[in-house]
Amino acid sequence: MDNKGQVTIFILVAIMTVSIVLIFFLWAKPTYLLGESEGLGFENCVRDAMEPVIDELGETAGFANAGFSYPYGGQEFVYLCYTNDYYKTCTVQVPFLRTNFQDQIEKVMEEKIGVCYDNSIDDLKSQGYSVSSGDVDYEILIEPGVVRVEIDAPTTVGSQKFARFNVRVNSPIYEMVMISTSILQSEAKYGDSDISEMMRFYPDYIIDKIKRDDGTTIYILESKLFGTKFQFASRSLAWPAGY
Repeated sequence: MDNKGQVTIFILVAIMTVSIVLIFFLWAKPTYLLGESEGLGFENCVRDAMEPVIDELGETAGFANAGFSYPYGGQEFVYLCYTNDYYKTCTVQVPFLRTNFQDQIEKVMEEKIGVCYDNSIDDLKSQGYSVSSGDVDYEILIEPGVVRVEIDAPTTVGSQKFARFNVRVNSPIYEMVMISTSILQSEAKYGDSDISEMMRFYPDYIIDKIKRDDGTTIYILESKLFGTKFQFASRSLAWPAGY
């Protein structure tokens, strides 16, 4: 009888313990366990905002404003290598293409990241959380297969403290910038490039090369997997009309 009584008490204690834990997690929702979706949760907002920015900048060779460019097919193709002279190879206009692309994304994303952060803070406050926000600083890095955003934003939600957030966007833009850099080096040295050889090395990409009468060459790179484009113009080793 004593053993049966002990077992009964043990079962009752176990049931009460489980009930308390369930109530604690499902109803109280302790702040120190809040994750991305119920903590700050603005990472998805940043990710969704950055994906179209990468695609848009790719179509203008990483420039928010096209600037010195060649019009073709209703689009502006930025000159990344250019010479105004005949019989001469071009000079690369943007020596550090990857760095420039990162800088341009940071400029375009500045306001968008701020809006995402402010909206997430307002949303948490509307849910009744005690929130203390801080200054937002960030860095964007283009790496193989991905674009990363490292965000510093000291924030307190209830008893939980946030300091650093990381957002990753899968993108082929790093590889496309590297391929474009190789094309530009060939244009600057030889006045032309062999895209058929490049496509053998990079089978996941389509490279279109369009020659124009004034000596301008248009390059359009496209990722077969993502559909992302990186396009630009070059004028190198041009010949006068009639030659």
